[in-house]
Amino acid sequence: MRRILAIGGGGFMMEDAPSPIDQHIVSLTAKARPRICYLATPSGDLPEHLGKFHAAYGDMDCETSHLAFFRQPDSKSILTTDFRTRLLEQDAIYVGGGNTKSALAVWREWGLDSVLREAWESGVLLAGMSAGAMCWYEAGLTDSFWGAAYRPLDCLGLLPGGCAVHYSSDPQRRETLHAAQQAATIPPSIAIDDFAAALYMSTSVDSVFSWREGSTAYQVYREHETVIETALPVKRIGR
Repeated sequence: MRRILAIGGGGFMMEDAPSPIDQHIVSLTAKARPRICYLATPSGDLPEHLGKFHAAYGDMDCETSHLAFFRQPDSKSILTTDFRTRLLEQDAIYVGGGNTKSALAVWREWGLDSVLREAWESGVLLAGMSAGAMCWYEAGLTDSFWGAAYRPLDCLGLLPGGCAVHYSSDPQRRETLHAAQQAATIPPSIAIDDFAAALYMSTSVDSVFSWREGSTAYQVYREHETVIETALPVKRIGR
């Protein structure tokens, strides 16, 4: 069963209180004490992000670990010399936010891109927020180039099409995605709001989850000369 959960924004990295989406990830593993590994590569393995992950998922009785390429290993680390074996043992792998372009370059250099595909094909739940959501698609609409605008970026290609995140929180993302669709520089895309997430079964959207009123995901594509944006139905989680 190949599954990916793409989170537009939210969870332990953005919310102070325990988030329904983090609790939902744990429930998707269907394990009493799931093994969940965190990849903070997009943020350069910031210790603050690693700490927040271990605190949030440790409080939910998960067996947590992380794989870091920019920090010395500690007691929670998966070693870079043995990451394939350890990642394939996980129930879920979670990728954090940050610079998608830089993370992809590091993963490709280390061969992690092929291991992530192998994990997905073997049934490990893949999840991620922001950069950690876009990375799974053929393309992401990103500011990882550190320029003034968002640009399409070739990503891992596990999921078809493109992805935009934090969609309704920044009007420029919508404008740029529509322009990219019009210019055919990004394939038909899913655009995911903050406090919303899309769950894929194999390579198709199975459900969209929302834990804040008004948050959802959209299918965005060009039909003839018109860009179409269609909101997807949501399932509410949390209170």
